[in-house]
Amino acid sequence: MSRIKILFLLIAATLAFSLNFEAEKAHAEGASDVVLAVLPFEVNANADTQYLKDSLPTLISDRLREAGFRVVGQKKILELIDKQGYEYLNLQSAKDMALLAGSGYSLYGSFSQIGEDLSLDVRLVEAFGMKPAVPLFVSKKGLINLLPAVDELVGKIKLELLSQDKIADVEVHGTRVLDKDVVMMRTNIKVGDIYTPSKINADLKNIYALGYFDDVKVKVSDVPGGKKVLFDVTEKPRIQAITVEGSDAIDSEDILAAVNTKKGAVLNPKVLSDDLNTLREMYRKEGYYKAKVDYSVEGEGAQARLNIKVDEGKKLYIEKIIIQGAEKLDPEEVKAQLALTERGWLSWFTKTGVLKEELLERDAAAILAYYGNRGFIDAKVGEPAVDIKDDGIYVTFQVSEGNRYKVGKVTLTGDLIVQKDKLRQVISADDMADGGEYLDRSVLREDMKALSDFYANFGYAYAEANIQFDADAETKTVDITFMIVKRQKVKVRRVIIEGNSKTRNNVILREMRLTDGDQFSGLKLQRSIVRLNKLDFFSEVDIEPVPTGDPSEMDLKVKVKDKNTGTVSGGIGYSTSDSVFVSAKITERNLFGRGWDFGLNGGWSSKNISYGLSFYNPRFGDTMWGTGMQTYWRDEDFDDYDKQTIGTAVEASYPVGEYTNFFSNYRLDFYTISEVSDDAADSIKEIEGDNWSSVVTAGFKRDTTNKAFNPSTGTLNTATIAMGGGVLMGDDSYVKYTYDSNYFTPVFWDLIFHWRGKLGFIHDNFGSGDIPIFERFYLGGINDVRGYDSREISPRDSTSDDRIGGNKMMFMNFELLFPINEEFGLVGVTFFDIGNSWDDGQSFFEDTKQADGSDLMLGLYKSIGAGVRWFSPMGPIRIEYGYALDNLDDSSRHKVEFSMGQFF
Repeated sequence: MSRIKILFLLIAATLAFSLNFEAEKAHAEGASDVVLAVLPFEVNANADTQYLKDSLPTLISDRLREAGFRVVGQKKILELIDKQGYEYLNLQSAKDMALLAGSGYSLYGSFSQIGEDLSLDVRLVEAFGMKPAVPLFVSKKGLINLLPAVDELVGKIKLELLSQDKIADVEVHGTRVLDKDVVMMRTNIKVGDIYTPSKINADLKNIYALGYFDDVKVKVSDVPGGKKVLFDVTEKPRIQAITVEGSDAIDSEDILAAVNTKKGAVLNPKVLSDDLNTLREMYRKEGYYKAKVDYSVEGEGAQARLNIKVDEGKKLYIEKIIIQGAEKLDPEEVKAQLALTERGWLSWFTKTGVLKEELLERDAAAILAYYGNRGFIDAKVGEPAVDIKDDGIYVTFQVSEGNRYKVGKVTLTGDLIVQKDKLRQVISADDMADGGEYLDRSVLREDMKALSDFYANFGYAYAEANIQFDADAETKTVDITFMIVKRQKVKVRRVIIEGNSKTRNNVILREMRLTDGDQFSGLKLQRSIVRLNKLDFFSEVDIEPVPTGDPSEMDLKVKVKDKNTGTVSGGIGYSTSDSVFVSAKITERNLFGRGWDFGLNGGWSSKNISYGLSFYNPRFGDTMWGTGMQTYWRDEDFDDYDKQTIGTAVEASYPVGEYTNFFSNYRLDFYTISEVSDDAADSIKEIEGDNWSSVVTAGFKRDTTNKAFNPSTGTLNTATIAMGGGVLMGDDSYVKYTYDSNYFTPVFWDLIFHWRGKLGFIHDNFGSGDIPIFERFYLGGINDVRGYDSREISPRDSTSDDRIGGNKMMFMNFELLFPINEEFGLVGVTFFDIGNSWDDGQSFFEDTKQADGSDLMLGLYKSIGAGVRWFSPMGPIRIEYGYALDNLDDSSRHKVEFSMGQFF
């Protein structure tokens, strides 16, 4: 029979039996877990069938795959046989080939043809030798039946493997410290799976890779229902104790806390290796770049001691930072921009001069930015080079400066919505051009943002301003073109509020300066954020513009996180004005989530006792009106008299514009003056007994500060006029004017400059009565001119020498505020205060003389000092030291003062 005819018959047979084999594939569940390696067959036949030496293993492999088995590729099989140098195959070589090929079984044998009779004599060999080789024999008549013979062989293989090799049980032996589940979790076999040696071999490797075992063995045995697989492990020693030797720079406790290897755990070399790397990195961060960290294990069997051994070596500091290539700029000025510093004589204390490798990339960027802000638009900075030597560390930054450019022409192009002159007022690049200054990229970045913000205020929320440079290498100038793309004008589709678990939506919405249907404005967006923050109801405030799919609309997602606004607090302390005091307070600044302010307080000291109840609704009925009331009782002990007061007040407010509020209140007090000293001033004796005070106050408050507490920018101005008596009746008759002004601005670094000035003037109510002594002006103490006793700065009665207060006053505070700990709200302050209080007939700034009779410059008492302020849960707390620069009553010039309450 010709070779072509034989091939034709094979193809025909394949087509004839294809449907039958497709049906059988559905019953091959579990076969995919078995891997077979089909080895070359010996062919005993005439010359026309010798080609079966190559094609028969391939044919058998294909039919096994169709039956659901995984079969090693023939190319890999032939490469392994060639590498091993096998000239013929036997039982041992068949086992070896199965293992080398990563299969569970190998298949080898012979094909024989005598006349019309053909036969396949095959051995199925298990890789681990756990079971004897299985002989399989198939015979047919005629070469046309070769494919049916192969299929019959595959059927017998399938029957042999899938009918017996089920896993009936899986066990773990040998664990002492570890739970057996630790081992089982790393295995992929389970009861009921097909027994697959390759899969078990993979599980064995997984278990060993845990690192907890010195040895792992697998044992397979026949049991009723299939195979029992036993993993027999030998645990590494359990760590009984861990010691650290040689550590000095880092505390042993910190080392033990940093490692994942713990006492009581099984020794794991992989985890231990990671721990040693962690410790080496800890030493590097402390400057010990040549520290060596190793370990040793003492003991055998189940218990062992782990010794972590450290050879710290010498601590290395940065001896030199080299700015290589800096010629047109002073290298020392460039180095001043770096976070890394060279070693100084106090480095051991300040910890400067230590190489922090995470700062290298940051410093390279800082150098590039420094050059870019000084006209070097082509400057480049290479990757920092670190050279660790025995005497220290040397860091080199390689700089290529390039040409230095001044600003040439500045042009505005693109979508211009106003005249160019108007846009030029927004940017600062023109100033650089007019002054012939070198290009400063930081100015340009601010200009781009300013232009985008300017356009956003006209509704162009997605406007962009980009920059194009046109450098002239000959003139060393660069022309700047701002290219503006306004895009679509945007309206707010709706405002969405998220995160408010307590505060009601209307409380948030009434602070928003953008609402549904409004044209977008960047200024109004920022103002909304400021107003929400100044409520002080939230720990987090963010307003996120959200695209809607329509370029002409956006949603505003207001995301807030409520914070605790209610407090129950009490304390015992000391105040320079009241000595020892006890206080208790219950406050809720966001009552029922409606934004209502409620307070109940009491205070007791050696001089004063007070109780108070207050309520304020900033938006009555969601209108613009704010309403509130107070009631109080006070018992105050002054130097020459006692005053006991019970009263109530009602108040109202209304906004006048975005930043200004009008406010007014009416106060009705009943008070008693008692315990008047015999030598008290006549003005005090005249009001002894019971009195009524009927007073109305009105004023304006303008607040442009950026925060409710500890602002950094803006102003706060309050002007008030209070009138008592007259048509209001009552025993007190006066008109009192005050103006209080505060100004905040950042200066440099994180410093904030704060100026406060206050003026006051009081007169009788157009001749209808005397001014109450306690309504006149007294200065001194922590709230105005520090360094002097409370109420010490005051005119005196000519007869009794009692302080009777002035009818006019002025003081100013000049403060420099700096953060100490931003997380806890701790702020430091240095100050210079000036002020005085003048009597009737005296003018502002009149020299009232010092105690020794010397002149008082400008007629103002002066002081300097410093202090600490803390925004505590109980409210703002101040501790400040003031030194009086002028002599007043020959009293001590040193004052340490304490207070708790609102301050600006």
